[in-house]
Amino acid sequence: MKKAIIICCLWITGAFCSFAQSSRVDSLVQIVKLHPNDTIGSNALLGLVSEFLRVDFDKAKLYAFQAISLTDSLHHLSGISASYLYLVALYQNSGRQDSARHYLGQLQMLAEANPSNWKLTANYNQSAGLYYKNQGDVKKALPYLLENLKFAKLNSEGTAGLYLNIGNAYFNLSDYRNAMHYHLEGLVTFEKVNSLRGQSFCLQSLGNDLFHLGQFELSKKYYQQAMKLKEQLNDKRGLITTWSGAGDVYKELMQYGLSEKYYLQAISASREMKLPSEEMRALYQIGLLYKRMKKFDIARQNIDQSLVLAMHMGDSTGSAKARSELVGITLVEQSQKDDENTLVASLKTVTEAGDRNGEMVEYGRLSEYYALNGQYKKAFEYVKKYDQLKDEIEGVEVLLELRELEGQYQTEKKEREIELLKKDQELQALALDRERANVIIIAVVLASVVLTGFLLVNRYRVVALAKRTIEMERMRNAIARDLHDDIGSTLSSINIMSQLALKENNGHAGQYFQSIHEHSSKIMESMSDIVWSINPNNDSLEQVLVKMKEFAAEILEPKGIAFLFQGIDEVKNIELASEKRKNVFLIFKEAINNAAKYSNASEIVIQVAGQNGNIIFSISDNGKGFDPEKVKPGNGLKNMEVRAKNLFGELSRTSAVGSGTQISFEFPIT
Repeated sequence: MKKAIIICCLWITGAFCSFAQSSRVDSLVQIVKLHPNDTIGSNALLGLVSEFLRVDFDKAKLYAFQAISLTDSLHHLSGISASYLYLVALYQNSGRQDSARHYLGQLQMLAEANPSNWKLTANYNQSAGLYYKNQGDVKKALPYLLENLKFAKLNSEGTAGLYLNIGNAYFNLSDYRNAMHYHLEGLVTFEKVNSLRGQSFCLQSLGNDLFHLGQFELSKKYYQQAMKLKEQLNDKRGLITTWSGAGDVYKELMQYGLSEKYYLQAISASREMKLPSEEMRALYQIGLLYKRMKKFDIARQNIDQSLVLAMHMGDSTGSAKARSELVGITLVEQSQKDDENTLVASLKTVTEAGDRNGEMVEYGRLSEYYALNGQYKKAFEYVKKYDQLKDEIEGVEVLLELRELEGQYQTEKKEREIELLKKDQELQALALDRERANVIIIAVVLASVVLTGFLLVNRYRVVALAKRTIEMERMRNAIARDLHDDIGSTLSSINIMSQLALKENNGHAGQYFQSIHEHSSKIMESMSDIVWSINPNNDSLEQVLVKMKEFAAEILEPKGIAFLFQGIDEVKNIELASEKRKNVFLIFKEAINNAAKYSNASEIVIQVAGQNGNIIFSISDNGKGFDPEKVKPGNGLKNMEVRAKNLFGELSRTSAVGSGTQISFEFPIT
């Protein structure tokens, strides 16, 4: 179960890294689209080359040529130089040496034409160093790489890469002391700049160093760490070299099944990615594995394929090793054969190339050859050379020094981890302080919000109470005014007429009593209107309309005038304040009275509607009408206009002789 969980976690991590790479590629492509004609776009194109350099050579070349075209049009020398550098690596790794040399020459000419631009010189040195190293001419490669140290910046990814390349050059010269020194420097620097890919390269190289010193278990540890990082990064090309290295380790640990598995993975991936240099190495190493397993035919077949690739790429060292190994296989099969010249030529080639490990192997083969042919003196001489060189390469002092280097690296790494832990603790303490401060701030803010809310609610209550008080005061004033204007004056008239009636002796008292009757009826009607207007049960417009119907029936039916209300259902649920109800009813009342007295109409239509937040009343009759130009408005119409203004509305009157009259008024609901 635990293994399944680990595998699942690794798969998720790999998927995340693959997604992250895809996301970076998409971002760079988008930048190129947004900046097709400036240095931002050219830098994005170079970033795409870097992303595809270890995944898809064809896409990497495509973006490299686009970068050259754009940087050339912009006269961006650093961009042109970087494009050439990538093309040298791409063509060399795909086995096209002529094209690789061409772009290396372009880099050299660009650097020589601009001696003051150190970036161009640094790019040329880097490219030349890697080119000659990959060609097997490490002695020629190393000076270019060492010269770039003077351009190195402290704790930068470029400097870490330079340490790695110098270490690899010393490795190929079998100087494992210097190799491991620079590889550890590179690893530390890559860790400081948090470059996982660079760390994976250095871990791989440290595994190579320790392997050639015979420290197979320690070497396996570094290979496993490198493999884990490269799987996370989806570094397909990097995994090829790690698989080959793991195959070498398991071969020496005599775990031949695992060794064969990793070699076959490296060969398959190399062919898929069209990497002949990596395929050549894996074929050569698996050939040695099959030789050790006594599978001579398969061994010869793989080493023959390795030789063909080496010759195609112009790799003299690889060719010499393959030819020498084929002789070795034949020697093992036939016990003796006159291939002295081939072995001597191979020894000369690897010696000139500075490959001390290869030189040691050739000494062993020559000693074996001379022993099989009975030339024991020569065999003994080469055995001594083999032992002497082996002691130089794998001596106890070297091993102790390398162990000390590795231990020092682990100690420094732990110290850095402790320092990071302290910083994390400090950051956590600061975070806690910030959290406490945030809690206090939030508490203060909440208290302020609660207090503000309380004050706002209290203010709302005070304002509402004040509004109600003002409204009640306004209602009291209105009632007082109505009582004084209408009822007060009417009661005064009744008092006067009653006194006159009591004093009258000429038979006219009946007229006074009739007037008293009319005035008292008017008082009763006014009192009814006042009581109705202040009754809260009559707040809805529906109640207003009910009273309008009652009044219309009372006034119009005795005169034989038909009336009709329309649109009531649309507005009946609307509520109106008492003052508005009163003004609306009094306008209606005045309009109905005028129609009943003067229109000679047979029918009156009352329409009510709600529109855009307003209420519209229309009172139309089919009476005789009048000419507005000739008839001056009386007090009734003026009162109607005043009441409409009190409603914040408008009143209009239209009429024509013989066409009836229409009174309309419109006012807002609120």
